[in-house]
Amino acid sequence: MSVQSKILVVDDEHSVRWAFGKTLKKAGYEVALAETGTKGLSLFESFEPDLVLLDIRMPEMDGLQVLERIRSIKPDAQVIVMTAYSDMETTVSAMKLGAYDFLTKPFNIDECLLLIARGLSARRAAAALPEQAQTPVTGGLKGSSPPMQEVYKLIGRVSAEDVTVLITGESGSGKELVAQAIHYNSNRAAKPFWAINCTAITESLMESELFGYEKGAFTGAGNSKSGVFELAQGGTLFLDEIGDMSVEMQAQLLRVLEERQIVRVGGSKRIKVDVRIIAATNKDLRKAIRSNRFREDLYHRIKVIEICLPPLRERIEDIPLLARNFAVQFANQKRGVPKVLSEEALAVLSAYPWPGNVRELKNVVEQVSTLTRDQIILVDHLPPEIKRSGVRVQPPIPASLAVEAVSPPGLGARADLPPGVVHHSVRAPISNNGSSAEALVATPVAIGGKGDADYPGSSEERIKELVSAEIQRSPVGDAYQRIMDMVERELLGQALSIFEGNQVQTAHFLGITRNTLRAKIEKYEL
Repeated sequence: MSVQSKILVVDDEHSVRWAFGKTLKKAGYEVALAETGTKGLSLFESFEPDLVLLDIRMPEMDGLQVLERIRSIKPDAQVIVMTAYSDMETTVSAMKLGAYDFLTKPFNIDECLLLIARGLSARRAAAALPEQAQTPVTGGLKGSSPPMQEVYKLIGRVSAEDVTVLITGESGSGKELVAQAIHYNSNRAAKPFWAINCTAITESLMESELFGYEKGAFTGAGNSKSGVFELAQGGTLFLDEIGDMSVEMQAQLLRVLEERQIVRVGGSKRIKVDVRIIAATNKDLRKAIRSNRFREDLYHRIKVIEICLPPLRERIEDIPLLARNFAVQFANQKRGVPKVLSEEALAVLSAYPWPGNVRELKNVVEQVSTLTRDQIILVDHLPPEIKRSGVRVQPPIPASLAVEAVSPPGLGARADLPPGVVHHSVRAPISNNGSSAEALVATPVAIGGKGDADYPGSSEERIKELVSAEIQRSPVGDAYQRIMDMVERELLGQALSIFEGNQVQTAHFLGITRNTLRAKIEKYEL
């Protein structure tokens, strides 16, 4: 527990302030108490707490007003709101204003302490990675991997040349961003960039969308309308998912590309167009040609230059950069402080195959940024399908562990063991005092024989002896918590030692969340 951690409690009930003051000081925190919202705000600025416990229902200034003021003073402030009235409107309002979490009176003090520890741990973790939150927002394509460097080279070469470009790649890989990069680095940058998705427009409307229509051309055509070819005059027209365009429309498009003229639906006048065409598809157009679903002559017309955009799984080194950039973008849209992605979360993101590519990654980052109360995004915050498919943390075998074929201390000679039974004892430091736990983790390994429970001195018997001894020395009313704390502290200490302090691996091995592990580390001062 860090004695520097400071907690501000703002509540108009004396009993609540007294209880929190006593409990938090005992837990090692520095505590300040305020009975009104006005005094709470004053203390917030002078005391500079690491976390605030704030009551909602107070006279003069209610908690929501105080919360709003606190967040305006310090946007990343950690505030836990408290109330005896758990109505939806109050809860939603508090969370919208940026509350870290919500507690309903009466409280379970142990749960409160765990929540406080979690909030403080998240705050410290975020403070340890400030550079991530400062990632500049430049927009457009991101990535420095070798595959993306090749894409950048092609963009540079074709931008200055007024040629038709075909961009291929999986859905969500960023094909429109490549088209925009070509346009805005070309001589047409000052002219319009228009994009049309050939999948999103029905076949009956495609012609009028591309070429426009004259008044009275069809029912509902009360006025003439320009198509995207005219709207993009002098600039660039991006035809996304061109592989889904009907064969009939392909013929009309080919004619326009060859003649550089269009005729509006219902019209007879030929209109000259000066438009650069950039097309994109996630389909295999060569296969579509063989099955007569795409015109070969149009294919060669649009594929003067082809840029193949790699899927995200083939440029995993770009995932951390993209994820951080999306976190900053999302925070800027919401005018908030960007969430910081932990290194462990980035490792799991990098291991996921991303069938939806960059678009899926962006959606995931926005989702966790919205739902995560912590300032730092941990593995626990990621969607289940990503955690399942992400990094599989396997327990390492550190060199510091010595495995010996010995009889466990205190158990006496094991002459009763049958041939073929080897007794292993693992020595490992538990915590800061460097003690070992050989007797607790010693386990006989039967090779073609019986298990540990069939022999004297088994784990179950040792646990019974331990509990019996502790029951005799525990004060009345304190036995349960004393024994559970002792066992839990020992378990966590040994696990952390085995994994050399790596919390992600330790939590995975124990089958608990990292948030839970961190709270217990705080509790037991590990």
